[in-house]
Amino acid sequence: MLVFQLMFVSLFLLQTTSSGSGRHSLWVLASSISGSTVFPEFNMVLKLDDIQVGYYDPTMDRVMRVGGGGEKGAELDLGQQGTSVLQDIIFNMRERLNWAKHNFNLTGVVVHQRLVGCEVLDRQPVFSMFREANNGQEVESFMYNMTDFTFTGINSWEMWLDWAKSTYVHKLWTKVYLPVCVQILQNLLDREKNLVMRRVRPRVRVLTKQVVGGARVTCLATDFYPRHINLTLLRDGRPVDEDELTGGSVLPNGNGLYQVGKTLTVDDEELRRKHSYTCAASHLSLDNRMEVSWRAEFSRSHRVPVVSVPVSVLLLVLLVVVVLWWRRRRARSDSVAMETQEEEAEDQDRAAAADPATCETTE
Repeated sequence: MLVFQLMFVSLFLLQTTSSGSGRHSLWVLASSISGSTVFPEFNMVLKLDDIQVGYYDPTMDRVMRVGGGGEKGAELDLGQQGTSVLQDIIFNMRERLNWAKHNFNLTGVVVHQRLVGCEVLDRQPVFSMFREANNGQEVESFMYNMTDFTFTGINSWEMWLDWAKSTYVHKLWTKVYLPVCVQILQNLLDREKNLVMRRVRPRVRVLTKQVVGGARVTCLATDFYPRHINLTLLRDGRPVDEDELTGGSVLPNGNGLYQVGKTLTVDDEELRRKHSYTCAASHLSLDNRMEVSWRAEFSRSHRVPVVSVPVSVLLLVLLVVVVLWWRRRRARSDSVAMETQEEEAEDQDRAAAADPATCETTE
């Protein structure tokens, strides 16, 4: 269930172009569940680009707002038409779930899922999509890119795929659902523009790790937004073939930002050549391409694992050495002082014994 929904999420994230290009999207991800499970009977979230802006609250039967900080707020204002469309999605999905259970004799936990949404470019509609699945199997979908309309369906569902149904779906979306989706999208863009339009510069680094027989060189970019970034690892100024690299997937950073890394494994022979490796990043937040370089230095440390000692341990050892040296020096100083005092006392005794007048005066 969740795996299929995550697949949908990955699909629309890959299709969504960066916010800086003027292309934005609104997606509704919904699931209806029947059977004994810890999940709610119906779940629905609204995403503006890659940011969740709303969720369905079953106790209130309303779509509630999610603020920029992730806090749940008041009801999300979708307008009368938008509210009607979402209520229709909820009603229709429950009907489709019951129909599937009855016609396919499904028992136990049954999950029906839907992904629907639209995209705009410079506030003009360019794309809309609808996908529906039952127990992880896609059963119906369509895509409309303003010039081409494609519709697919499974014959075992309610209606056979024919010209009449295709025409009906096309008219319904182009004349009703798409205009409503675009209007909601534009309203949300105006409300969340500071969050969606933000640009956060990436932190770019070259990381190296010693391994048996060589080393790993990682080109890493973290804490950037929007998620679209061009990250390249170069060897002596030339891009490394992608087939030689591992990684490369853009992942959430856990703080609303993103991270991506690409790793190259080099052997001792390549290290001996002392290539220069450069991590280059191009991002909307950068005026120019950001580059960070590292030059390989071959030594035994690349072939023999080296046990690294924490800096704190080194400082502690140094402090102990200094204290012992200071105490030894102080002990020597005290010993010299005592010997000097004893010698002075012996000199005074000898002088007193040699001068009787001094003894009489003393008496």
